[in-house]
Order: sequence, then C-alpha cells, then structure tokens
Amino acid sequence: MEDKLQIGCFNAPAAGWYNTDITPHLWIARVPGAAALLHAAGKLSDERYQEHREGIFRRVHYLNVGKPFPYPDNSFTGVFCSHVMEHIDFSAVPFVFREVLRILKPAGIFRVVVPSLELAIAQYRAASPDECLDAIFENRHEGFKNIHKWMYTGESLAKVFRETGFASVTQETYRKGRLPDLVTVDNRPENSIYVEGQKP
Repeated sequence: MEDKLQIGCFNAPAAGWYNTDITPHLWIARVPGAAALLHAAGKLSDERYQEHREGIFRRVHYLNVGKPFPYPDNSFTGVFCSHVMEHIDFSAVPFVFREVLRILKPAGIFRVVVPSLELAIAQYRAASPDECLDAIFENRHEGFKNIHKWMYTGESLAKVFRETGFASVTQETYRKGRLPDLVTVDNRPENSIYVEGQKP
C-alpha cells in the first residue's frame, strides 16, 4: 500500500497515492457490467460511464471518515484532503484530524484544502445575495451529502489543526507547501484556502 493517503478523491485518484472516498461508484466499479447496465437505464451519465470505462473508480478504496480509520498508527508520510471538510458536521471534524494524526508517521504532513468563507462573503450583494449564499451552503445539489455543513477561514482551519495536536501549522497556497508529491494531488486552485500541519 502507498504511504501517502488521499481522502475524498472522488473521480481524481492520483498515481502513487492510496486514494479513498465514500462514493457508491467504487462499488459499481467492482461489479462486472454494472456501469453499462446503469448507463443503459439512464441512471449513469455519459461522463461517469466513461470514467468507469477508464477504470478510474477501480483505483478508489472505501473510507468513511466518521469511523476509526482502518490503518495502523504511523502508516503514512502525508495525508491530503481537498473540499471534504466543509461537508462534515463541525462537531465531527476534530475526530477526523485526530485519526489523521494517529496514522501519520512522525513529521508527516496533513494538508487540508477547503472553500474560502472570506471569498464567499466577498460575493455578497444586498440586492442579490443568492451567489454568496450558494457559495457558502452549496444547497443546490441534489444529494444532501454535497451540501456545505461548515465553512472556514485560514485562521479558523489552522485553529482546528492546533487544537487536535498538530505542530508547525502554516497557511499555504496552491501547489506550494511541505506535503510530499503535492503537485500530483492539489487540483482545486479556485476559491480555496490551504492549511498544513505536521505530526510532532
């Protein structure tokens, strides 16, 4: 197993990383012919069907971050998580950070990318608040799991790192930081903030 973990990769598994998600597509990918049948029945878009044909979801492993991670202590040199934390109840976020801290090797890096609350607020216009509200809540998605449950500033996210035991917490920029093989996984340059912490 690779020694770098990506949490919530969806359809962007990275080479050299152990890629995880909770998407049902990873189970569809493991049943021969299931994607073709769902596509023929109109239940799978052309885009998703093509991704199944390319074997993208066969490279994704199941991980429910709401439960203890099924990995030993000190397993990974780096953990990457992009546009996932905002979909998790804020009360559950410290548990995720503590699990990441546990499975990181000493001096390992955790990098979290989330949408910027400050940039969302900057879109606010009193006469037309919808754009701002949509950026904050993402409540136009069909699935409840895609709705934003919390939003962060760089400092509020850094505080979560510090309060859960991480050291050397820094705010970074797109594809800049200490995470190993960062360029391979960092793929959300728009409206994002980037924070890294190190396991002591």
